[in-house]
Amino acid sequence: MRVPVSQARAFAERVLEAVGMPREDARITAECLVEADLRGMPGHGVLRLIQYEASIAAGDVRAAPEVRVLRRAGSAALVDADGGYGYRPTMLACDLAAELAAERGVAVAGVRDSHHFGMAGLYAEALARRGLAGIVLTNAQPVMAPAGIAAPLLGNNPLAIAAPRRAPHPPLVLDMAMSQTALGRIRLAAAEGRPIPEGWALDEQGRPTTDAARALAAGLLAPMGGHKGLALALMIDVLAGALTGSPVGRDADAHRHASGGVGHLVIAVRTDLFAETAAFEDGVERLLAGLRERGAEVFPGDPELRARERGLREGIDISDELAARLDALAARLGVLRLDAGRG
Repeated sequence: MRVPVSQARAFAERVLEAVGMPREDARITAECLVEADLRGMPGHGVLRLIQYEASIAAGDVRAAPEVRVLRRAGSAALVDADGGYGYRPTMLACDLAAELAAERGVAVAGVRDSHHFGMAGLYAEALARRGLAGIVLTNAQPVMAPAGIAAPLLGNNPLAIAAPRRAPHPPLVLDMAMSQTALGRIRLAAAEGRPIPEGWALDEQGRPTTDAARALAAGLLAPMGGHKGLALALMIDVLAGALTGSPVGRDADAHRHASGGVGHLVIAVRTDLFAETAAFEDGVERLLAGLRERGAEVFPGDPELRARERGLREGIDISDELAARLDALAARLGVLRLDAGRG
């Protein structure tokens, strides 16, 4: 089924408020979930409502945390997510980083004791749309191991980098996990009963598998680029986790720590820090033009924006099986179904 964007957002807000989220938290979280679906990243989309309800009901994540700015000094700030989900705290960190970068040229904002925050690229892009270069990192629970190892070593620890372009062009947005794919994609395939491509994940014995359910049960993703993906994941754990005072390594968990299980790091850089903004924009456009001349046609963020344009016109794609699970969740919570308001 294709679900209009406004309808999907309203449904997500109803569910999140029903599980105890304050209205503003629910609004921001719902918007980010639907944006992920719009951009062709359904593993971070409304599918997550099922997991979020379960984690909150179990007491593993706080539905209504006391999000606050712990400290602000020089060009740095630290936000306490207080064991809730990371959407509103990270948007707050982006606001702080943008404000401080406007004053000082470069700024860094950390988020401590948080949980899952969806697509890292949404936050980096938010900075780029304010004319700043943005870098966003997060650590996560261990889910990654090379073939032959049957225990998770590190999280897939995403990295997003965004840079503004000269109007009317949208920003360049890189959003990548250190695993070959995101766990959310495997979770979605398992929910829909589909196999996954070989090379995405391992089974309980550390062997490559195409069975999404077995991969999900094992919790073993294959690292991107072998040892390079593992090394990058390690350093992101240091910067997003240890640097913010959040859990790291085996102690990190984006879904199961009542006091907060992961950290996020936001870096904002003013594009006129070293040269005039016009010179920066000229450099970016020259770089891209040169790549086009040599045959490159797709740049970071392009596929997601094209998917978003289609989704805004036609609605987001929800499988019948996922729709049934979401409707069952709505019934359990006593809120209107996903298709409420359809003509």
